[in-house]
Amino acid sequence: MSNNKNWADSTAIAIFIVSAIILGCFWPLSCGFITMGAAPLVGGILVASAIVFITLMVIEIRNGNLFGATLNGVFGILLALAPGLAFLAQFAGSGMGVEVDPRVIGWYLMYVGPVLLIVGVAAGTHFWHMAIIFWALGVDVFMLGLVFAGVGPHSWMAPLGWILFGTGVYFLYMATASFLGGMFRRPVLPVGGPLFRVQ
Repeated sequence: MSNNKNWADSTAIAIFIVSAIILGCFWPLSCGFITMGAAPLVGGILVASAIVFITLMVIEIRNGNLFGATLNGVFGILLALAPGLAFLAQFAGSGMGVEVDPRVIGWYLMYVGPVLLIVGVAAGTHFWHMAIIFWALGVDVFMLGLVFAGVGPHSWMAPLGWILFGTGVYFLYMATASFLGGMFRRPVLPVGGPLFRVQ
């Protein structure tokens, strides 16, 4: 077996997928550009993305990278696999005439939101702006959860969707910076410094 130190950095792959999920699925759904009739297709995209995330999570665990492993796990399981299977189950249940209560997705997202806030603290040890993005995403996901749970008004969906758009563009930029920096072996796009210093 080859030495793990020879493996390429997988950061760009993970962040490109995060951006694709946000910009290609969550943003258009939240803003009403596509309907919930697209749910089974979105579910398929999320499950396919989860396979890569979970693979990268295992690699990062093996490499001893706690932050990378946690990030891939959070996005792979909490924001890709679980919602993807939920969308597919809801579609299958509707097709079989089973009454499915989708509000559970809202309660689930209300848990995911605070998890993203915690991840944001760790992200701040890498880049100050990444902490802010994760905190904004955490609040956004929590509020989306309120809407899906039937607690918050549906009028929140479009504004929350545009916040998702902003985070998706941010992750696209960071993925590009990581990928090009790795290819050229030097910084190509500015990414700034950490918010917190780790001793």
